[in-house]
Amino acid sequence: MFDFKAYFWNSDVYINEKYRFDSNEILTAYLNDKHYNHLYEKDFIYNLKYFKRHLQVSRNMDYQDYINYNDTVYESMRFTDELNKMLKKLPPYNKILGDQITRLDDILNTYNYFFENGIDLNEYYYDEDTVTEYGMGEKDEHGNYTMRLFKFQLRPIKRINIEDDDTRLSLQELNQAISEFFDMYIGFVTAYMQVHEVYKPFLTKYYHQREAFPTESEAAQHFENLNKNNANGFRKIKCKMESFGYKTLKGRSGNPILCEEIGFSDIGSFLFYDFFNGIKQNYVPNQCRNCGKFFLIKGSWYYTYCDRKLKKEPDKSCRDVGSKKRYDDKCKNDPVWQTYNRAYKAHYARYMKKKMTMSEFEEWSRFASEIRDRALAGEIEFDKYYADIRK
Repeated sequence: MFDFKAYFWNSDVYINEKYRFDSNEILTAYLNDKHYNHLYEKDFIYNLKYFKRHLQVSRNMDYQDYINYNDTVYESMRFTDELNKMLKKLPPYNKILGDQITRLDDILNTYNYFFENGIDLNEYYYDEDTVTEYGMGEKDEHGNYTMRLFKFQLRPIKRINIEDDDTRLSLQELNQAISEFFDMYIGFVTAYMQVHEVYKPFLTKYYHQREAFPTESEAAQHFENLNKNNANGFRKIKCKMESFGYKTLKGRSGNPILCEEIGFSDIGSFLFYDFFNGIKQNYVPNQCRNCGKFFLIKGSWYYTYCDRKLKKEPDKSCRDVGSKKRYDDKCKNDPVWQTYNRAYKAHYARYMKKKMTMSEFEEWSRFASEIRDRALAGEIEFDKYYADIRK
């Protein structure tokens, strides 16, 4: 249910051939999602593993698991239904899942032989008017009537003929289906937690520490440092590919493009592959220094502020406000920038009073920027810089 194919071409990613994303655009959406604390506090992974273990049907199952089976089913469905709501809002599942979500009760109804249905053993006929405490009659796509169960009370184990090959095979399939069902959600929550426990600290504490794109060697060192300092490092993330190949699709221009075609059974594997593919092309999430949300840097220009519009000033963006704030902070705290700002204002005033021509002001601006950068790099003494920039 959670599997999909991704097609990679440069910085473009096509999901199931149809939905285009920028590389790391999907990761950015997960970084901005606000469910982390809730999933952590309710320990979704532990609970999902608990349900997976206690809903397995066998002769040796614990008696309390047998008695509480229906309650456990519905408790588990509350957890998975909550995750389904998340999935419908997060890419790529908000595009590809639609209403085709299999719930646990769908799986159990496929194997309803193992559950009570309230029908007398001698009564072989029932239709849509049949209603019992366990469920009601329902017509399938072939026109046959079955019982759609809403209460899942296991039949007494002694009444289940485990020695029968077909019954034993059906029981194995039921348990396997239950395991695979919960494994899908465990994989999803695990990947979601890794986004906030691995990718986020890597980006905020390592990759963007210089507020510039790191070199290849710096990025490699950041990768090593995270794995050394973080018990939940990248080395614990396994990228599983169900298939790999190449396929021609139509790109944004309408021309054919040759894409890598990779089948993924879980979102975690996709995010891992897409993340490092995006880093190679400088398509990487960054956290806005103004609003705190993550945004995607696309290509050669490095930004520390996003271009989201401000609620109180819709004609301005975080980038507009942030750049000015950043400049003001530099001018306030750094004597080199403070000197440059004062000199700039003084020369601009001369230009406005027509004591300097436009070409003279532009020539001075280029000179001032150059000498400022040299002073910041420590190539010239501050006293000489101070004297020269004021001329």
